[in-house]
Amino acid sequence: MGQAIVNVAPHARCIGLGAGLVLLGLLGGCSTSTTPTPATPEPDPRRAALWAAATECAEGQQASVRVDRVDDDGQVHITVLPGGQPAVPAFTACFNQRAPAKLAAADRATSPARIVDASPTTDPPGARSAPRITSVTIQTIGNRFLVPVLLNETHQATLLLDTGANITVVSPQLARRAGLAVPTGPGAPRSTARMANGQEVEVALIRVKSLTVGSARIDNLQVAMYELGVLDHRATPPVTVDGFLGADFLGRFTMTIDPQGGTLTLQLTDGSPK
Repeated sequence: MGQAIVNVAPHARCIGLGAGLVLLGLLGGCSTSTTPTPATPEPDPRRAALWAAATECAEGQQASVRVDRVDDDGQVHITVLPGGQPAVPAFTACFNQRAPAKLAAADRATSPARIVDASPTTDPPGARSAPRITSVTIQTIGNRFLVPVLLNETHQATLLLDTGANITVVSPQLARRAGLAVPTGPGAPRSTARMANGQEVEVALIRVKSLTVGSARIDNLQVAMYELGVLDHRATPPVTVDGFLGADFLGRFTMTIDPQGGTLTLQLTDGSPK
């Protein structure tokens, strides 16, 4: 989701919160408010998740912080009440901790992981159980695994398997090839993504219609867009990838890698989509 805005009561300082993966720090452009805004939960699952995280954290601050609303673009508006400035760091830390888990739960509910049965069949609906496992051939370069994926059902790409990345990342070039809408301007959703090496980078957030690995598929998945560059300059030719396949996709399946056989196996682990 995007950044958060704080409406401040008189004499309170203006801060900003990360409404997505991590705390983004101080932001400009905050407004002031002396009239309370009616606090009503948001019906959209992701907005409702942000609302829940913010209100839970506000409840622990003894009326120092009031949650007002969540915008259509995912910006959370709160008011820091007079005398409530000392509670702001604790509220910020709480929100930063709870929001990612609640957003992930909302995504699981609205974008369940599934194994798509691509084989033709004449069986009537419900006569055959849905597949639970899929395998795909991968390329191994050193200790790196390159995975073929299908974006939006039509665009083939190669992503680096990276369980240390908390979100799947696509390059701007892949986004353009796939015709993905990339929001721009000050209100565009942005967040911070953590890479496997621990580096945190600011990224644009975009949503893909579907991401498929073998027969494993997640629809309506939010991913990050970031310029990756060359993966391995020492190789001839240099190794490049179209992005990283992160834990937001891989974590929805039980994953098995067979380096000798060159396969990645993904399996649903319970009786319902994750």
